[in-house]
Amino acid sequence: MVVEIDNPANKNMHYGDKLPVGIITAPDRLPKRVLYSNYDAERRYNELQYDIYQDQKHTKPPKKRNFPTVLKIILGTAIAGCAVIFRKDILKFIKNFKNPFRKSTL
Repeated sequence: MVVEIDNPANKNMHYGDKLPVGIITAPDRLPKRVLYSNYDAERRYNELQYDIYQDQKHTKPPKKRNFPTVLKIILGTAIAGCAVIFRKDILKFIKNFKNPFRKSTL
């Protein structure tokens, strides 16, 4: 396999003319480590659960099974428009409708 050093795609992979030579300095301080006991972790978890429960207790329940008002208006307008357009056909259907509970006189 041949590697082209002068290829611009490989330029970022090389350090260039100078080698990265210098002094490595240690950090001034180490990060503070925090250790939790099982008791402390359980206490914090219980506090969080209590807070969530209290917040849920004071919120309103979500509204379910409500038909959106906009759709009610659109459907009502469409039904009223169809009733106006097809009023003659609707009246004819109502007049010709036979009552299924009426006894026939045949």
